[in-house]
This record gives sequence, structure tokens and C-alpha cells, in this order.
Amino acid sequence: MTKVALIATGSELVNGRIHESNSYYISRQLFSIGLPVVAHYVVGDDSASLRSIIEHAMYSADIVFITGGLGPTVDDITCETLQSMFHLNLTVHKPSKARMDYFFKATGKSALDTDVKMVTVPENAYVFPNENGLAPGFAIGYDNKDIIVLPGVPHELQSMMMSVIEYCKKKYQLQKKEELTFKVIMMREAEVDSAVKEIVNKQENIDIAITYESGTTTVILSPKSGNVLPAVDIVDEIKKRFGSKLIFGYNSLEEKVVHLLAKNKLRVAVAESCTGGLISKRITDIPGASSIFAGGVIAYSNEAKKTLLGVKVDTLNRFGAVSRETALEMAWGVKQRFASDFGIATTGIAGPDGGTKEKPVGLVCFGIAGSDTFSTQIQFSGNREHVRTLAANYILNKLLTFAGIE
Repeated sequence: MTKVALIATGSELVNGRIHESNSYYISRQLFSIGLPVVAHYVVGDDSASLRSIIEHAMYSADIVFITGGLGPTVDDITCETLQSMFHLNLTVHKPSKARMDYFFKATGKSALDTDVKMVTVPENAYVFPNENGLAPGFAIGYDNKDIIVLPGVPHELQSMMMSVIEYCKKKYQLQKKEELTFKVIMMREAEVDSAVKEIVNKQENIDIAITYESGTTTVILSPKSGNVLPAVDIVDEIKKRFGSKLIFGYNSLEEKVVHLLAKNKLRVAVAESCTGGLISKRITDIPGASSIFAGGVIAYSNEAKKTLLGVKVDTLNRFGAVSRETALEMAWGVKQRFASDFGIATTGIAGPDGGTKEKPVGLVCFGIAGSDTFSTQIQFSGNREHVRTLAANYILNKLLTFAGIE
């Protein structure tokens, strides 16, 4: 079986100044065509250290990806290190050089001598053009191994991956591995794991991969061997088991919300306190959100709740800002202000301070107003970001069930 190792370069990565995300992205892309990644490495801008890591990676794998170190500065050392290791001759890639010259001319600047370093590649390398940047990627072979080098800038790398995937598929005669991917919200990872295993326990050739992040558990089912899942329909069982908590056929909960509201020609307005605009952002991150999103209000203070949303003074005095009653009046207020089909609202204590014995940190109250109303409160655990994320997940999902379009 062909194995892959990934090397991410850059002192900013090992120093923790920048989060390394390229290896995650590449791994997912390679997994889909049946190329297993056996190791991730992160190394700083030191040629000796990089050389050592490359040697170790080549011992462990058949294909080695290196990301980063293709820029014009002195700390961009990937090409020079490979040249030294494998006695390569370097050459300027003329199409990339022409593109670089055009870019600088269009911006009213001239390329510096050091900029040519970005478009320099090993002789006889297979070159991956960079449509979103200046430095191309390339692949070279050495001792029956493949070394694939890509820029470290994520959006440049990602735009090149389709070409890289096609290169790997053709060279190694690979076929895309069939996958079934779905997400589950508002459930513990262990609960999702247990339920999925019960669903597929009779299928010997199904591999289960489960990850949890920010209130969402992602499940990927794929064949343990070969490229095709067993010919058995488990989708109906998945839908039955997880119900409204299932996100299937969508990349995210908010994509599901936008799609289903648009399909039913419904519009929603959002009033937020503790979530601070997170719900509105998540909705408007989705293309086409303008057809369903009427508007939003971040009413953080009591005064804003009163003046912008019409929350009664008596309600605030009797029940407090963090209460089901206030959340419901916020939902009504935003629905009426934007003349939408639904108004949804959140108000709570995200923390880390502000909690009391009666209303502890993590308490969030929700309201929904439509032709009918709904309000509730939930005690979440976790830090400020986690509480806000879970609150957003809950109200977006509840909106769909409330509207009867889940």
C-alpha cells in the first residue's frame, strides 16, 4: 500500500504564531482517493532540521508532501535544501516567471532579483501552476519516492490540490474512495459513536472515523478495503436514529437552515445578546442567505433590548435580562421589526464572569416567535466560546423543528 507523509515548514508554525492547517486539508483530500497518511511533521526554517525530517519521512512513506518555504526571503529554504540533498539543478519556470512579471507590472512595481526565487524549480520537475499566487508547486522523484512541494499559503495550496490529486491518481492508478459523511449536533461524541456502531455492526468492511468540534460530531463511513462501500442502504437508519439532530447532505447546520427556509420561502430575523452576532454571521456566511435572512439586532444591554426590540421594562424588572420571558419578547420584537416569518432570540451568561447561584455561567434562554411561540432555557458547560457555539447550534436547529421543515 502506498503511504504518504506530510511535512509543514515554517518557524511561525513551530513557535505557535500560526495554526498549521494544511496537513489536515491534504490528509482529507488524499484519504478520499485511498492514499493513507502515516505521519505529520512540522519543522522550522532550518535546513539541517528540514533535511533530517525529509530523510525520516522518506523512510516511512512512498510520497512526501512538503508545504511552505517557497517564498523570496532568506528563511524560505525548501528548494535549496532539496537541491543540496539530491544534487538537483534548479531552473526558472518560464510560465510562472511571465505571470510574476505581469503581476508586478499590473501593480506598478518591478520584480526584485530575490523574487525570482519564487518561480525557481528543479529541472525536469512536474510543475503545478499557482493561479492564486506566484510560487508554483512541483513534484520530483528520487529513489522510487515522490516528493511533492506546495506553497504554504492555505488558499494557494487548496487551489492547486485538484491538480495534485489528478497527478497522484494517474501515477498510482488510484480511484476515488466512496464515503458517506454526516454530522450530528447536540449529542456527545460517545453517544454518536455508540449509535453509529449499532447501525453498521453487521457490515465487516466499513471503517468509522469520528471527530468532534464545537458542538458538532462529524462521522465518515468508508470501506476498509477497496473503494466501494457495501451495497446496503444505511441512510434510512441513520436518519431514523438521529432525527432532527442530523445534518446530512449539507456542509453545516447553517447551510441546512438557509436551504430549507429558502425551499419553503420563509424568512427569519435574529435578536442576539450573549451570542453577540454569531448566529447572524453563521447564516450570512452561506451564499443565498439574503433570500431568508431579514436582519438582525445585537441587543447586548437592557436599554438596547427595550428601545430596539420593545422588551417591556416590567419584564426586565421581574424576570431579568436572562430569562425565557425576555428571550420571547426579543424574538417577537425582532420578528415585527423586520416583518419576517420567524424571530429567534438568545440571551444568557456566556462567562467566564457574571453568573449567580440562581443564574450560573452557561445559562442561555431562547425564544422563537412565529404563528406560535416557543421559549426555553438550557444550562451549557464549557468556556465562553463553547457556550456561544452550542447556543447558536441549539436555536438554529430548533428553528427548523419549530417551523416543521426539518
